Amino acid sequence: MTQTAEPSDVDLIQKATQEVAASTGFSLSFGGLISGTELTINAFSGARTGRLDGLQVRKERGLGGLAMAQKSPRFTRDYEHSPQITHDYDAPVLGEGVVSLLAIPIVASGTLRGLIYAGSHSLLMPDTVAARPAVAIADALGRELAIRDEVTRRLVALQSHQGGRLSPTAEEHLREQFAQIRQLAADVSDRDVRLKLRSIGRSLADVLGDESNDTQLNAAAVLLSPREIDVLSYVALGYTNARTAALLYLTEQTVKGYLSSAMKKLDASSRYAAVAIARKQGHLP
Repeated sequence: MTQTAEPSDVDLIQKATQEVAASTGFSLSFGGLISGTELTINAFSGARTGRLDGLQVRKERGLGGLAMAQKSPRFTRDYEHSPQITHDYDAPVLGEGVVSLLAIPIVASGTLRGLIYAGSHSLLMPDTVAARPAVAIADALGRELAIRDEVTRRLVALQSHQGGRLSPTAEEHLREQFAQIRQLAADVSDRDVRLKLRSIGRSLADVLGDESNDTQLNAAAVLLSPREIDVLSYVALGYTNARTAALLYLTEQTVKGYLSSAMKKLDASSRYAAVAIARKQGHLP
């Protein structure tokens, strides 16, 4: 069977700009990844000209540079006359016809990796609700990139272990890595990255001689609803109820309700005990 080529990081940011343009009220989206000290714009959706292609953005310069420096989204309703930013990039930005602009940093495991812009060719009022999908898309891309980095690191570590006898300490370390790989595979949305994670998980299982499977685990499992499993998955990642609510587009009170219900079904005394029991029963990777 022919293996599908894994999308590059550039492919991922191109996909993200398309999603931003499709899911928000902004008429165009563009972005890029950081190399060294600069970010190069090379992904577009809805652009009317080629003025932005290849634009290099530096920290603290322009709206994007401000977002990069602060690692937080920045918006200007009237880009051309904004006194809050430097105007190093006016020629390409105004040449594209941008009026209102939102710049969102892409952060992977605390490291700034790039930017996604959402722009409009007409004047827009600041709207947190309208900007929320764009911020969520940038956050998701940051998680994808973090997972890719982690996959690469763990794959190198796994390859270094293969072919030799594992000490008890090394075996325990690999078992921990196996559990974490399975959790990452459940969280990631990109299909190719998810398949790669599962492939690495199978390789780890082979090294460990682990013959357990989800069918065996599920035999003694209680029945959890999909939403209860979703909530527990985010608890397993260390997310707060508020963060989980934002990611699942639920209220914080609703998240607390699902968590309480899951804990009761699993007879767990704490949220983390619920995660451990759910994982043992096969609800979580």
